Amino acid sequence: MNAFSAESRKEDKFKRRLQRIVSEEDLTQQRELIQRTAAELDIDLLTCAAALVYLSQPNLYPAHTHTQQPRLLVPLPQPHSRGPHANGKMVRYRLAVGSQHQVSRDDIQAVLVEESGVDKKRIGRIDIRDTYTLVELPDGMPADIFQLLTEASIGPHRLNIKRIKPNKFRQTRNNNQLDEENG
Repeated sequence: MNAFSAESRKEDKFKRRLQRIVSEEDLTQQRELIQRTAAELDIDLLTCAAALVYLSQPNLYPAHTHTQQPRLLVPLPQPHSRGPHANGKMVRYRLAVGSQHQVSRDDIQAVLVEESGVDKKRIGRIDIRDTYTLVELPDGMPADIFQLLTEASIGPHRLNIKRIKPNKFRQTRNNNQLDEENG
């Protein structure tokens, strides 16, 4: 499959999402925010919209199409050597696919990157069980991305992603173990 058809599919999916939002949601407040923001930043509405597309879909187009590195107004946190968890708080999710559905770690990573735009390096632990998978993703997933992941599929199997609430007992036990080891 060539890059053009992959880009075209991504664009089509993006357009379908936009159409659904436009037809189902009241966007009055968002429209006012965009008009106010564009005026405050002294940019036209199309540039503002383009920046929002880039912000919400950073992987819509391959990296080689960018002529320069984007200018960041706020520096990103620097990664530490401890892996993806060191960049910020991670949240555990449950996916309704597991080893019985013949999914692999690569399949799961690919759909997460494709659907959510998350950097592959920011995907934490992936624990594939018989009927489901536990995966750690960066905190702060937008609602529309969460909805996309709920509807996304690997083959005929929907992910039906659900956030897992932290287990307070396990956290307390782990903290006590750390205290004992360091004490």
